[in-house]
Amino acid sequence: MNHDTAVRDDDTRSVMKGLTAAGVVATLVLPVMLPGGYWWGPLWLAVLGVIAGLRRLWPGLVQAQARSFGDRGWGLAILLLLVALGLVIMAGVHDELLTVAPRVLAIGMALLAMVALHTWRPPLAALWTGVALGGVMSGAWSLWQRLELGAGRASGHEPLHAILYGNISLLTGMLCLAGVAWALSRPRRPVWLVVLLAGAVGGVMASVLSGTRGGWIAMPLILLVFHRGFISGLAGGQKAALWLAVVALLAGLYLAPQTGVQQRVTLAVDEVSHYLTGEAADTSSVTTRLEMWRGAGRLILEHPVLGHGAETYHSRMVAMAEAGVLAESVTPHRHAHNDFLDAWVKHGLPGLVMLLALYLLPLWLFRSGLRHTDPGHRALAVAGLLLPVAFIDFGLTYSFMAYAVGVVVYGVWLVVIWTLYRHVPVKSIPERESARSSSSDDSSPPVRKEPRVA
Repeated sequence: MNHDTAVRDDDTRSVMKGLTAAGVVATLVLPVMLPGGYWWGPLWLAVLGVIAGLRRLWPGLVQAQARSFGDRGWGLAILLLLVALGLVIMAGVHDELLTVAPRVLAIGMALLAMVALHTWRPPLAALWTGVALGGVMSGAWSLWQRLELGAGRASGHEPLHAILYGNISLLTGMLCLAGVAWALSRPRRPVWLVVLLAGAVGGVMASVLSGTRGGWIAMPLILLVFHRGFISGLAGGQKAALWLAVVALLAGLYLAPQTGVQQRVTLAVDEVSHYLTGEAADTSSVTTRLEMWRGAGRLILEHPVLGHGAETYHSRMVAMAEAGVLAESVTPHRHAHNDFLDAWVKHGLPGLVMLLALYLLPLWLFRSGLRHTDPGHRALAVAGLLLPVAFIDFGLTYSFMAYAVGVVVYGVWLVVIWTLYRHVPVKSIPERESARSSSSDDSSPPVRKEPRVA
């Protein structure tokens, strides 16, 4: 009977791990493919998180092998909770609780997903399968939009217009490139390499065909992360060859007329030059951003601590446009097209601090993994760093965190990568880390057999 019970328990755990893995794949694939797709995977993981929480009240409900969050994991969870609480408090100050409700819900889903992932840790392949499928599907869909539908710019379902769609696709493609290091150590290396490289090409293609320029501002810092994680340890000739290949690829994307990159860059430069000289330009995408930043700056100076709230911010921007202080082109836009300015002008100094903390903590959590000798662990560290680095850069020219999709993608993808980084066994530990390997706070745990928890 004891043997039969143990077999049933193992079967139950396997099923739950499979369900968690399916949730991870859906979280990474669906945001750019289905209407409201960014909710479905996180909702699935959140439901599993509720079941995992109920299991603590009724241990016999379902079998699991729960893992500790660890000090750093608890730090991440507490930060997410504080951000949600901060949004509610600042929205209460401005009587706008309904406005922030979707973003607070998104953070709650990320926390529940973290519980589920620590209870039934999915295989690492779920992460790389998800980003690869996401990249391939977004690339194929963007190509279909351009060739079959004749769309000027590829985009997703609302609210994933071209900017959100293109930048999320670009991030997916970059994560695929991070996974290549993991694929090189796998038994089925050729298959994984083809799948992940196809995902990388698809993600980059979707970004290019979306006509998004702001996302490509992230490339210098993204390339720096790749350099620190993968390239810096190579021989001089290999380094030079890789960097030449990168430069050639970027130059090709810029020069090929079919991509439209050169045309949009030229328009941006033309707009900036006309704006600085006070002349009218044929297009207004960049100049409108500059006007929104100027208006947001004026409003921040008025109420730097508590901010204005979303509704007051928009009404004040409209009033300044009607008074001739700002260009009329700012009036349709309800955010500042810059995450830092938008958080500050709407939620005051607490909003800015919360946003900075969301970006800086992951940079600290994953930093040591860049030195790890296990390529799979190093790939997770690079992926964990790419997420905040990309969002910081995306947020320079657009307010990603003003949308629930931005909070969902950032929060849930972060806890997925962190859980795998924290708990997937690694092959080896560098000597400088070995002294700390026995600590429960170590982000690079050695291979160990964990006790089963009923």
